[in-house]
Amino acid sequence: MKKIIQFLCLFIIGIGLNACTSDGSDGNEGNGNSALSNTLTTGASANALLSDDRFDEIVIEAVYADGFKPNQSSLNNLVAFLNARLNKPGGISIIEREVPAQGLGTYSIDEIRDIEANLRTQFSTGNTLAIFVFFAEESNESDTENRVVLGTAYRNTSLVIFQKTIEEFSGGLNEPSRENVESTVYLHEFCHIMGLVNIGTALQSSHEDVANNAHCDVSGCLMSVQLEAFNPLDMALGSSVAELDDQCIADLQANGGK
Repeated sequence: MKKIIQFLCLFIIGIGLNACTSDGSDGNEGNGNSALSNTLTTGASANALLSDDRFDEIVIEAVYADGFKPNQSSLNNLVAFLNARLNKPGGISIIEREVPAQGLGTYSIDEIRDIEANLRTQFSTGNTLAIFVFFAEESNESDTENRVVLGTAYRNTSLVIFQKTIEEFSGGLNEPSRENVESTVYLHEFCHIMGLVNIGTALQSSHEDVANNAHCDVSGCLMSVQLEAFNPLDMALGSSVAELDDQCIADLQANGGK
C-alpha cells in the first residue's frame, strides 16, 4: 500500500490562499468580463460555461504528454457529468492531442501557463466556448513527501492535470481505481471553472468551507477538501466517483446550469 498522503489540489486565488485546485493569480485579467478571453481568473467564465446565453457548445482541447494519455472511460465520465450540469444544446466534444514530454522537470503554474501559450489551438469563438486541459508527465513543484497536487484550475478556461501523480497513487495493488481517481480529479477541477465554491457562482446557501475557500463544507461532496493526512483509498478517491451535494447543485442551477 502506498503511504498515506495529504490530498491537496492547490487552490490559489489572487491572494495566494492554499486550499485545493484553482490558481487564479495570473495577473492578466484580459478584457474585463469579455466572453472570449481565456486569460481571466478562475471562475470568471462560470455563467458562460453553465448557461446557453452566450455559448451553446463546448470544445475541450485535451493535450497530453507522450505516455500519459487519460483513460477514455474517465473522459467519458467527464463529458457525461458536464452534459448533466451545463446547458449546452450544441453539445460537448473533446479534441485529444499528444505532444512530446516538455522536459522541464517538475512544473510551476507559471510554466504551465507558458506551455498553454505554446500548445493551445482552440479558443472561444462564435457560439463555441473552448477549454484547454494539459495532462502533465511530471508533478507539481510544490509536492512533498506527504502532500501532492493532482490538478489545478489556473484560469477561467484552463486546467492542468498532474497525470503522472495520479498514476503513481492509483491503479495498483491496494490502491484506488485509476478511473475513479482520474474522474474525481477531472470533475473537481472543472467545477472550479464552473465557479464552485463561491468563486464566480454565488452561494444559494451557506456551505463554503470557511477554512478552505472555494470548497464545500459538506463531507463527501465532490467539492470538499481533505486536510491533514489523507488516505487516497478513502473518501472522494475511494471506491466510487464523488458527487456534488445538493447545495453545490443549487448554486450551479442559479447561475444558468442544470
